[in-house]
Amino acid sequence: MKNCVDEIMELLLVSYQLDIRGFDPSFVDKSVGRRLMACNNIASVNYLELLKQSREEVTHLIDSLHISYSEFFRNPLTFAYLEQFVLPQLKYKKRKGAKTELRIWSAACASGQEAYSVAILLDEMNQESAEKIGYRIFATDNNMEELEKARLGIFKPSSLQKVSLKRIQCYFVQNNENYSILPSIKKLIDFSFFDLLEEQPASPAPSIYGNFDLVICSNLLFYYAPAFRKRILDKLRKNMSTDAFLVTGETEREILMKNGFSEVYEHSSIFQRNLHN
Repeated sequence: MKNCVDEIMELLLVSYQLDIRGFDPSFVDKSVGRRLMACNNIASVNYLELLKQSREEVTHLIDSLHISYSEFFRNPLTFAYLEQFVLPQLKYKKRKGAKTELRIWSAACASGQEAYSVAILLDEMNQESAEKIGYRIFATDNNMEELEKARLGIFKPSSLQKVSLKRIQCYFVQNNENYSILPSIKKLIDFSFFDLLEEQPASPAPSIYGNFDLVICSNLLFYYAPAFRKRILDKLRKNMSTDAFLVTGETEREILMKNGFSEVYEHSSIFQRNLHN
């Protein structure tokens, strides 16, 4: 279907001024395949004609390319390492350097579950220690609808499958069938619009500057072509402090290793920049 995908990309660019060339072709191919099935298994050549005639179908296809998905404590192993090693290490370094605030960025945050998960870990760390540390979490996405969901902090029970009962009782309030994040946790996160593919601005506006100690950008890179992956990683890298940690998805390990990062703990999906990068 490669020729069909190329023709679709060209059609969207020329006829609708929609540039999807940054997406990985195999991802576009799968999205087109799903739309072919949704259109009663239409032939690819006929689907191209449908796109020429139907703005509604163009919208359906574009929507299928913007996958916004997140969940609490998404990769249990990753969050175990964050809880037991990474966050305590960052706290120790901050206190040793006479700095009292951790700066954290959840990039491509979708509806906010990963940002809230980190906030819960940090709150637990402070609750369990006499030596508290301040922290600021900046969460960004290029989807305003998802950002609004994140700000509301209301989640269905199915979203909490990886959240322990103790954490549900401590950090959520049940409202009818749904669960709301406690306001005390919600106020610790700044949700704002930010497009990782745009050259400017260099960092999320509310953060003023980058210099983040921990960046989370999970399950985003593999949707994009290599040149665009590099663009995203370059932006993340510029916003990280020298010894900062970067959390990605389990399937993105090879991408990070090819772009100047090393995994800190085996199979953890937690990386740091190589010193020469």
